[in-house]
Amino acid sequence: MSRKLLRSLLAASVLIVTTAAFAYYLSHHPEAIGQLRQLPPMTLVTLLLLYCLFLVALTWIQRATLALCDITLGRKESLLLVMYSSIINFFGPLQSGPAFRAAYLKRRHNVKLKNYTLATLLYYVFYAIFSGLFIMTYFVGLWGLLAIIAVIALTPLLLRNPRFMPARFHNLRLEHIGQLAAATLAQVSTLAVIFYVELSSVGRHIAAIPALIYTGAANFALFVSVTPGAIGFRESFLVFSQRLHHIVNDQIVSASLIDRGIYVVFLGLLALFVFGLHAQNYLKPDTSEEARITAKAVAKQSGKS
Repeated sequence: MSRKLLRSLLAASVLIVTTAAFAYYLSHHPEAIGQLRQLPPMTLVTLLLLYCLFLVALTWIQRATLALCDITLGRKESLLLVMYSSIINFFGPLQSGPAFRAAYLKRRHNVKLKNYTLATLLYYVFYAIFSGLFIMTYFVGLWGLLAIIAVIALTPLLLRNPRFMPARFHNLRLEHIGQLAAATLAQVSTLAVIFYVELSSVGRHIAAIPALIYTGAANFALFVSVTPGAIGFRESFLVFSQRLHHIVNDQIVSASLIDRGIYVVFLGLLALFVFGLHAQNYLKPDTSEEARITAKAVAKQSGKS
């Protein structure tokens, strides 16, 4: 079987599996889409645009993570990789998007799994820190949260000063680490706005602090989730933290259904966009480089003969 035919079959298989995953999810969770029918069109458009910003934040996170591994992807490849892994992360078991990215980067760009794993763990540390700070607004308030984030933002600048940073730590990539922290903050902040819009659309208007606490609790659910979209786990975390955000169960369930529904629609649009661009032509080994090296070797061998 030729390599071209094999790639075509693989691309077709991915498309079939992806379509089947969407169909299976919707058939088992019809209430998620049903909730969307009750929303004003402007709210739907707003949420889709916010999820576009969320995708931009994920792409920024990926570029900052890879910068720590001395790898830079082209914009198109980087965006397509984020889109693919987002779809896999939602429908795949055990939040398998990072594993897909690691396998792809190892195969295509020879990224060391150890380096990528450490950079990814650093991202999760920032994700947990900012999510925890959102929950802490219950104690420190909104201005306290802004003050803490300002201190975190100023820390890399202080560490650049030789008086604060020992000489043996001067080779730390503070710029890339700072980029990763800023991108992660952009991600969780976008999620907070998304949850705020969803909660406001299904019940009484909520303030900023409850929305931040709600976001922090929902984010921590992803660390223990083994179901698509953290179904069940997120709701449990939100109910357990109800004494902090004071959002009633009915509002939590309705907002969660809307969030899952709008995210499935968003992922469906991403899938159409990805396959419409024939993404398999971008997410494959660089055969042109292999051909160039082979041709060079053949020419060299011919010169010797």
